[in-house]
Amino acid sequence: MKRKGSVLSTLIIIIGVIAGLALLDYFFAFHTNSKNLYKGYSDSSSSGVTDENGIFRDDPAELERLSKIVRETSAKLDLNILIFLPDSTKKYYTDDDVRDFTANKYNDTFGEFTDGLLYYIDISGKSPACDDIAKSGKASLVYTEDICQNIFYALDEYLPPSYGPVYPEHITNAVEHFCSLLETNYSESRASEPYYDATANVPTYTYYRNGKTYITKSKPPLRKLLICIAAEAVGGLTALIIFLCTKGRYKFKNKTNPSIYLNNNDVHFIDNSDVLIRSYVTKHRIESSSGGGGSRGGGGGGGHSHGGSISHSSHHR
Repeated sequence: MKRKGSVLSTLIIIIGVIAGLALLDYFFAFHTNSKNLYKGYSDSSSSGVTDENGIFRDDPAELERLSKIVRETSAKLDLNILIFLPDSTKKYYTDDDVRDFTANKYNDTFGEFTDGLLYYIDISGKSPACDDIAKSGKASLVYTEDICQNIFYALDEYLPPSYGPVYPEHITNAVEHFCSLLETNYSESRASEPYYDATANVPTYTYYRNGKTYITKSKPPLRKLLICIAAEAVGGLTALIIFLCTKGRYKFKNKTNPSIYLNNNDVHFIDNSDVLIRSYVTKHRIESSSGGGGSRGGGGGGGHSHGGSISHSSHHR
């Protein structure tokens, strides 16, 4: 009966510990998130086509028509959209230079942590050409790497080779089909996997939760919860292995009972006590001196930089 009660107490303790850890894990995962940096989408006024190359220098009406198509697509998808046509000064850009430029250009145009993308059509004369799509916020989740590569390959049909001449018709066809492909491939249900931007000055996570978009410096709650559970499982398994190894190596004995060595009749206890007859109290004056000391301390300062959450999909042609 005593053994059964001991086992029951142990089970209750184990269940209590597990329940306590579960509550701590839930609180840590879902109530200790860092600030949501997400700024979303406002309007399509800044969307359009930037013709740095001067392809439509002689036909500004066509450039405005294409920009209107881009703004309409922006309003439909609630995404900032900019199509950039670089000039020959970017001919000697490396692929990394192109990616840095598109990220900075997007942030300068629409702001950090907003929803949108920038499509860089490389007509600078660089060979091979490096087309790039810089994505921010919700666009990083909706337009995955595979989808962007499919868009690139589909547009290769309309864009000139890097070594060939570029005509306005090339860009017109590419812009129209790009906007159509953005609409065709738009699906928020696809955005289940968080996106981690490790290239920013301050790495961030972009993810959906309860129908809302988050951009935070900390991991998504579900991922943090899984990490906690995995860590506790590994820790518990390690502790169990150590216990079993120790138990097999050492024998744990019960406490020794002295009554097995002595007869109760042979044991006598004597109680001794002292009676205080008189007490004396003597007082002495103690000379004391005191001194002072000092303390020292130091301080320092620091700073940090911050970058937007931008993902890239690049393509050579």
